[in-house]
Amino acid sequence: MANVSEAKLDELRVFSEELADAARTVITPYFRSTLLIDDKPAASATGQPVTRADRESEQVIRNLIADRYPDHGIVGEEFDDLNPEAEVCWVLDPIDGTRAFIAGLPMFGTLIGLGFQGDPLLGVLDQPVMNDRFVGTAQGSFLNGAPIKTRKCSKLEQAIYAVTDPRMMTTPAQEVVFQRLMRETHLTQFGGNCYAYGMLASGAIDLITESDLKPWDIFALIPIIEGAGGVVTGWSGGPAQKEGSVVACG
Repeated sequence: MANVSEAKLDELRVFSEELADAARTVITPYFRSTLLIDDKPAASATGQPVTRADRESEQVIRNLIADRYPDHGIVGEEFDDLNPEAEVCWVLDPIDGTRAFIAGLPMFGTLIGLGFQGDPLLGVLDQPVMNDRFVGTAQGSFLNGAPIKTRKCSKLEQAIYAVTDPRMMTTPAQEVVFQRLMRETHLTQFGGNCYAYGMLASGAIDLITESDLKPWDIFALIPIIEGAGGVVTGWSGGPAQKEGSVVACG
């Protein structure tokens, strides 16, 4: 981030919220409507459904980025990468939580991440139905414009633990850790998708562990949690966006 000035970062933050506004316009009319559902080739343990809302909203975001910043790279879930090695690159998941979206449940969100030289710089999590928007940078994280902070929880037995889907634990070692955390934490919540990370950043959830992730599933969430005082890493201690596994806590 050393080569990105505060003024430039603020410009990019404002633009990222414009992207989120545009995605809302596309996504909201499709919520709780009749949607044609496609299934992508098996790419994860939990399957990959996709809808018109996913594709149309990502295309709108891509068009806006290409118009404003044609030299920026784009990596997204629904379309091929565009200049992914660019110094500045956007990482997009138009609807994280497509299963919930299809089922009419508000546990989904639009993820818009921005990386500089491969490192997460800025993140937006937009939940259009509940009108919640999380924005995070190294300067801090915000929910609908108000500062947020993670909760400090020193005892595992007091922790609220979240996992989107137990099927994400794809190895015996991961399953062992998952079962232990379910036993030893105070409460386990399933099905939160990206919204659970917003709740961790705002102090309602203490711990998330997940696996079987793609970069667009986690990239935007890293600045939001870190900007709120939390920690995000891969299970082996490396960058979560590269490992495909996540441990996030306050």
